[in-house]
Amino acid sequence: MKAGDAFDELDPSEGARILAEELAPAVLAGAVPQRRPVAVFVAGQAGSGKTMVVDLVLAALAARGGAVRVDRDAYKTAHPGYDRLLAEDVRTAGVRVRADTYAWAARVEEQVRLRRFDAVVEAPLGRPEEFLDEVAAYRRAGYRVELVALAVPEALSVLGVLDRYLRLAKQGRPRFVGWDNHDACAAALPAVLEVVEAEGLADRVTVVRRSTDLALEAVYVNEVGADGCLVRPAGAAKAVLAERRRPWDAAQTGRFRRELAAADRRVNDPRLPEDWALAVRRDVERAAALAEPLRRTAQPLTRAPGVDYHRLNADEHEFVFEHVVAGMMLKQVVAQERPRVVYVAGQPGAGKTRAAFLVHRTLPDVVHLSGDHFKALHPDYWDLLTSGSRRASAAIRADYRAWQAKAEAYVRERRGTLLIETTPEDAASFVAGALTFRRAGYRVELLVLAVRAADSRQGTAHRYARVTKLGAPARFTTGAGHDAVFQVLPDVVAAAERLAVVDQVTVMRRDASALYRSDPTAEGSLRHAGAALALLAEQSRPYTDQEAAQFWAIQRHLHQVMPQYRDDLVDIAARAIALMPYARQPRRLDLYGRVAALPALCRAG
Repeated sequence: MKAGDAFDELDPSEGARILAEELAPAVLAGAVPQRRPVAVFVAGQAGSGKTMVVDLVLAALAARGGAVRVDRDAYKTAHPGYDRLLAEDVRTAGVRVRADTYAWAARVEEQVRLRRFDAVVEAPLGRPEEFLDEVAAYRRAGYRVELVALAVPEALSVLGVLDRYLRLAKQGRPRFVGWDNHDACAAALPAVLEVVEAEGLADRVTVVRRSTDLALEAVYVNEVGADGCLVRPAGAAKAVLAERRRPWDAAQTGRFRRELAAADRRVNDPRLPEDWALAVRRDVERAAALAEPLRRTAQPLTRAPGVDYHRLNADEHEFVFEHVVAGMMLKQVVAQERPRVVYVAGQPGAGKTRAAFLVHRTLPDVVHLSGDHFKALHPDYWDLLTSGSRRASAAIRADYRAWQAKAEAYVRERRGTLLIETTPEDAASFVAGALTFRRAGYRVELLVLAVRAADSRQGTAHRYARVTKLGAPARFTTGAGHDAVFQVLPDVVAAAERLAVVDQVTVMRRDASALYRSDPTAEGSLRHAGAALALLAEQSRPYTDQEAAQFWAIQRHLHQVMPQYRDDLVDIAARAIALMPYARQPRRLDLYGRVAALPALCRAG
């Protein structure tokens, strides 16, 4: 049945009796006449949260003595045939009593305006013309009119409709909303807002959204000034559409997936009548489909909770690359006749940024790419750092590495010179990347930083301390994340030389002194293949007395400024002790000490 096909209308005298004896006394009770009454309309599609907003507005108007709530859906239960109609067909029951409930609401509003009561109206937008006439009636009656519009994506409102249906079904009175009704109201809201602002039908228009903790947050406010005009250009409709299309963050996506799973379980509850369940069973899949363009991509985790939602959806990911990476970071690419790419490789904390800066000064028109540049573009990164997460980089790795790969391809296609800071995951991925540049006609160079594990771990801690002192969120790489790169680095260097995918390999200390440099022969192969040995030798080189003194001085400082990471600092020190000069090693405790000779036990006799 379509809306308007059939109604179970009451006898006019019976309808008038119910209104006079039951509805009106209950609805109008507690309201107080006002010299300058206020009518607040709350608009949005079904399931968007209008009831919650109405409750909040009523609580605020209680300070003025009390207001009348106008809610057509609530009047359905007063219809004497409603329960019978629910038993016959839950999908059409509300439609068949609509004529009476709308007539009752119109009579209630006439009484409200006549007695000059404040009113809070849940606006039905399925009939936009009637809604606009209703607003105009309050204006003619001398009311201050305010309109609150809920900017809620249809995926959430469909899920909201389903949640309410299942909640009321437990009470035996489910409230069904068809897809056509929901979609028509959602489509009408922007158009209604345009008319309201253009014709000045409301003294104030507010657009609100539901935040992660289900609280309300205003995203747009406009009102009529003393001159009778809006104080800012009309934009409520655009605000609603923008909010509906705004990509979700990880928290919103996670909450939606959990609520969707819970709704699916509730729909399939055997205690729910089969015909009632059948009426809404497809709503779960529809909500999921409507959320597809907005929600994040699920990423599996090896630890609890087993999944997260920090992967951007395809549209948001592409938007960042096109408008920020390509549009801003890479717009000055200069083509070279013989382009070069220089990789600066090392584990976290090894000093890649400083080494890259030195290389940068020697290369004209170079494009410098670093994972840190792309991490900062992810909308979740700074929130993750602020929350104290040490896995912020891992959570957004899929997106920022994809941006970097696209950026490398973008520059390579334009034959620009590249400087790339890299923390390789494995030898194969590095070889594949270097080989791509070789095939594109690039000269490929690899500069590897040879730094002890203890020094680079300390470097990550020292960086964290410096940045947090400035009041900014900082990253502190985990030991496991550091070690994964540290252990694979010799394999990367060995493979680069053995397979001749680079033209030159340089192994360099953190202080910029070169330990090893390989050069190609005329045939293209490298004369030497000792970079891996040079790297390993430096990583295990004993500390000089001066280096040891500096290491322990930094350790003492770190223990003072970041005591919450004591276990990490102890682990850093443990890695260094074996390479320390004996005089610089921590003093060992003598667990037994010297024991004086005991006198012989004398026995009597």
